[in-house]
Formats: sequence, C-alpha cells, structure tokens
Amino acid sequence: MSVSYQAVGWTPHKKLYDRLLAGAIGLYLAIFLGASFALHPEATAETLLIRAFGSLSLLLLHLILAIGPLARLDRRFLPLLYNRRHLGVTMFLCAMVHGVFSLVQFHALGVLPPWVNVLGGNPRWDSLSQFPFEVLGVAALFILFLMAATSHDFWLANLGAPAWKKLHLLVYLAYALILMHVALGAAQIDDSPLSALMLLGGLAGLSALHLLAGRRERRRDRTLAPPPAAETWVDLAAAESLPDKIGRTFCVGAERIAVFRYDGKASAISNVCRHQNGPLGEGKIVDGCVVCPWHGYQYRPADGCSPPPFTEKVATYRLRVEKGRLLADPRPLPPGTAVEPVLLAAPPAASTPREDELYVGYLPEAPPGTARFVRRVVYCLFAGLAIAAGSLAFLQPEFETGTFEYGKLTEHEGRLTLAPHPVLWRAGGEPALLLVGQGKHGAERDLAGRDGRQLVVAGSRIYRQGLEMLEVVPEKVADLGDGAFPLPPVERLGRHRLEGEIVDGKCHLGVMKPGSGKTHKACAILCLRGGAPPLFVMRREGEVVLQALLVGAAGEALGPEILDRVGEPVEVEGELERQGELLRLRAAPAAIARL
Repeated sequence: MSVSYQAVGWTPHKKLYDRLLAGAIGLYLAIFLGASFALHPEATAETLLIRAFGSLSLLLLHLILAIGPLARLDRRFLPLLYNRRHLGVTMFLCAMVHGVFSLVQFHALGVLPPWVNVLGGNPRWDSLSQFPFEVLGVAALFILFLMAATSHDFWLANLGAPAWKKLHLLVYLAYALILMHVALGAAQIDDSPLSALMLLGGLAGLSALHLLAGRRERRRDRTLAPPPAAETWVDLAAAESLPDKIGRTFCVGAERIAVFRYDGKASAISNVCRHQNGPLGEGKIVDGCVVCPWHGYQYRPADGCSPPPFTEKVATYRLRVEKGRLLADPRPLPPGTAVEPVLLAAPPAASTPREDELYVGYLPEAPPGTARFVRRVVYCLFAGLAIAAGSLAFLQPEFETGTFEYGKLTEHEGRLTLAPHPVLWRAGGEPALLLVGQGKHGAERDLAGRDGRQLVVAGSRIYRQGLEMLEVVPEKVADLGDGAFPLPPVERLGRHRLEGEIVDGKCHLGVMKPGSGKTHKACAILCLRGGAPPLFVMRREGEVVLQALLVGAAGEALGPEILDRVGEPVEVEGELERQGELLRLRAAPAAIARL
C-alpha cells in the first residue's frame, strides 16, 4: 500500500474468488429470471431485471455484513474477508443496474428530467404508507458509490485507516436505508407475508451475528488482563505459556497489544494493523515478520516496521520478565520505535508442536483445514443463492394482464375528438381508441388542429379487459377530411360513490407491470403530467371490475389538482356515463378523498 498501486493486485485466490463470485451471480440471475418467466409469462423483461438485480444486491449486502462477525467468531472465514472489497464493488454494480433500470423504466421519457422526478415526483412526504421510497434507495446507492469508489488502497493510504474505516462504516446506514426502501416500496405490493418475514429474518440474523461477535470480544477483553493504573506495568501471563511464533493478545488499559515469542525472545506491538485495523495478535510470525491474518501485511516484531520497501509502522511496547511472569509497560512508544526483545527460556516441549493455521491471501496455497472449510461454505452459499432465487421468483405478486404491442404498428380509421382527452371513434361498432403519445406524453400536441376530423392513425395497441388505447406515431397520421359519421350517444348511469385508485391509463392498460399502486406512483404522476389520460380503477379481490376515464364534473380534463392522490386508495363521488364502449366518471377534485 505504501509503495505502489495497481488496479487489482491479482493473486490466485483473488482470481478464484472472482470466478466463483461471477458464477454465483450468473446462477442467481439464471434461476430467478428463468423461474419468473416460467411462472409469470405476462411479466415484462424490464420489471424482472429490476427485481432480479435488486434482490441480488440485497442478498450480497447481507453476505458482506455477515462476513466480518463470522470471521471474528471463526477465523476459518478469513478467506472470505480477504477479498471482501471485490464483493462490495460487485454488490454496488448490481445495485446500480437495479437503479438505472428503475430510473429509465419509471422516471425517464417524461416532461420532467428523470432525477427531478425520482426525487420529487411523489409529493407524499407527509405519509408513511405513501412515502417516496425511491429517495431512500437513491441515498443508499450514493453511499455504496462512495464506498466502491474509495475501495482501492490508494484511498486507504491517503485518507488513513481510521478515516477510511469510518467512511466504510456508512455501509450500516446504507443497509438501514435499503431496508426502509424495500419495506416502504416493494414489500407493500406483496400480499404474502413471506417476503417481509425474509427481510426481517435477514435483519435478525445479522443482528445476532454482530451481537455474538461483540459479546465474545467483550468477554475476551475482560479476561485478558485487568486495567492498570497509569504508568503501572501490567502482568500479562506466565512467560513459558507463550506459544512459539503464534501471537497472543492482551489488554493494557484501553488498548490491545500483540505479543509474540520467537527465537527465544518476545516482543510486543500494537494489535491494530495499519492497513484496515486488522488484529495482528491473531497472526503468526512468518519469515521473521508478524503477518496480519486479514490481508497479510507484515511487521518486524522488534520495531513494528514493515520490511523495506514498505513503510507502514505500528506502535511498540516494552516488556520485562519478573519471577517467570511477563509484564508490559502500558504506555505505547511511537510507531517504528525499536525495543530490545526480552529473552525467554525455551518453550516447553508440549507447546512446540502447536500449529494454528493462518490464511495469507498472497501465498499460493491456503492451509488444508481452512481450504476444506471454505469449500463447504461456498457449496452452501451456492445452494442458498439457488434456493433464494427460486423462492423469490415464486413469491412475486401476480402481474397485471394488460398487453402492449410494442413495435407492432396497426392502422385505425375513425373520427377524432380532442377534449377532454384524444379519442378515435371508429365506425362499425368497434371500441373507441384512447390516444396517447410516445413515452410519458399525451397525444394532444401531435393531433392539434384536427378535432372532429376523419383520420387514419397508426401506432402500437395497448389494451386490457375491453378498453383500448393506441400509442400514436405522429408521422403516420393521415387526415381524410371532416368526420363522416356521428358520435355514439351518451348514456347517463347515475351518481355513485366508488372506492378505487387513480392510475395513468397508458401504464395501467399494459405498458407497465405493475402499472398501479405504490411502486408505480411516481411514474403515474409523471405520465399524467405529460398528458396521459387518468383512469379510475375499481378492484374486487384483486381483479379489475371497473375502469373509467376520469374527468372533471363539467367533463373537462383533470390536471395537477389530483396528482397528490394518484396511486393510492381513494373514494370518488361522481356521475358515471357511457359513450359507446367507453366509460367516463365525472367528479370534481374536491369529491376525490383519500381512504
């Protein structure tokens, strides 16, 4: 770290780690997408990709947060810790794919810039159930970006280990934001409690691991040594009890020190590695240097200096032996200060054969016991990812049944009316076509000046349960002259008080799946801002039983005055009417109340 930098310091273990990581991601995506398409053939590819990468990112984040406490509880997990930054950057990239797809799908192609809409498209900051959960995801993604961007040793060296560590502890804030993002977003459209239970289970599991690791560390500190008075030498242990070339950790005051016995002598250095605050006392002496068990950084035990050309240094401590007991001065010496090692008698024969396996990532081979353990863990992780992918694909809520014939152009002839929203009335008893523009726009601008004219219009059909819409291609509109047939008569159906939801017609009829509800709220508002016709939709036991064009009490188009009630349960009191096959609900904005 202190000598030179390269993009990735490749080792055989790093290459294997990344190959396994790529394989795990490929396995998860293949199972999730394959099972989703098989179970939900009506789903759109964009929606499934958003869900696949979002759920994968959350699973990887749980794994990342579990590795630290697992490594404290069992050092055989250290090979997973050694390359954890690769896993973190990969998780960020998956989260970014989820975010970019969501941004394009729900917030692009409208009258507002995507970032403006994602941050301010949903105005319900005063409601927990309708809170703009997208903002929480953006905040979490920004934190993950900072962590990924500073994951390289260049930043670790220049920020310093303490500042770098504090920055990367923001991962817990990102985790909290992501939990709220999911709980206030996707979890609210899922009728099954299983996905919420899985989310709570992940939180409970991580909390338990961290509490167990913290409890073990606290108990260990209490047993290492009592806190000394100022300038009082601390009795550590019987000198003969120190193992040969294997570190032992002791507490002196509020600090831990690492004590090593080697070549008939003993030295003490700070327990905190300069790289990422790793526990040096859990390492070993290899080739005359203390090796950190986290990432393999080396320090000479007598002066705390890394061997040339490296320049990292840690504090050293004075030791002495009295009546067979090893004592330490609790006052640290400046990093890199040479201290004469204390001489010790030869270790008892019983302790000589003791060999604790130490994983060092840059060595070509992992210790055999650790390698066997990690292989079993990797098999379990692959099996867990496969089960999670299949389970999450199965637990997805049912997709809506509308159809969007994207890219398939058909021609339709009829008479155009522009108010309150463009409609093409077709002859011969064919249903009327609501007309919309491309993207998140209405068709008024494309058809201006043609009210009452006979037209041939080409576009892509969007339809659901008898209600049809056409996404107009402006270049393929032909004017045939004045309308040649009368419009259908209007049939009054009386005044009603109805409970349902206001949606944008384009997405609801088939462009988006889901095209309603909390997760679609910001997109629906953007579409309505752009001129898409609002629909009032009633459901019974999840099935749509009524879908009517929503207009003002005088038949006028409704605008910004209803946007704050889109995508949530409302009660509407108004007049229902039918013209041909098209239902309209006339209601004043004041007669639309939240439930």
